[in-house]
Amino acid sequence: MKTRTLLACIALCAATPAAAQFKESKEGCLYTPQAIEAALGFKVSEGKGTEVGFPGGKSLSCTYGSPGRNAVMLKLERMDKPGAFGGATGMAGKAEPVAGDPDKAYWQVGQGDLTDVALTYVRGNTRTQVRVTGVNMKDKAAVDAMRARVLKLPRVS
Repeated sequence: MKTRTLLACIALCAATPAAAQFKESKEGCLYTPQAIEAALGFKVSEGKGTEVGFPGGKSLSCTYGSPGRNAVMLKLERMDKPGAFGGATGMAGKAEPVAGDPDKAYWQVGQGDLTDVALTYVRGNTRTQVRVTGVNMKDKAAVDAMRARVLKLPRVS
């Protein structure tokens, strides 16, 4: 029995694709620090990105740090098949639609202490999320101002 279990574990490990491992990647770093500063009003460093593959696609992420409290995270989930996302939001909390948005974008809200200004939209086979940390979510004016700035960032996919 122990031999069978060991052989099954070895077979499973051998069958796991190399793409299922996190690796450094700039592929998801689609914004320049200058573009972020122009839209959001604060300086950020060059993005640091990662990539992880999964059956049917891959996830790309990039974090742009800031000397202050703010940071920007860009996450792209790319599926091999267009339309794979359907109506699923794939997130915690609730979706608050952006009125009249051509990409049917929505703000992610209602995550308690984990809530940030986070815009999500789908284009083709890619779901994109732009998340800005360091905004006082209890200050409606600050949230509304940052949301307006995030909407000025070019859409990427």
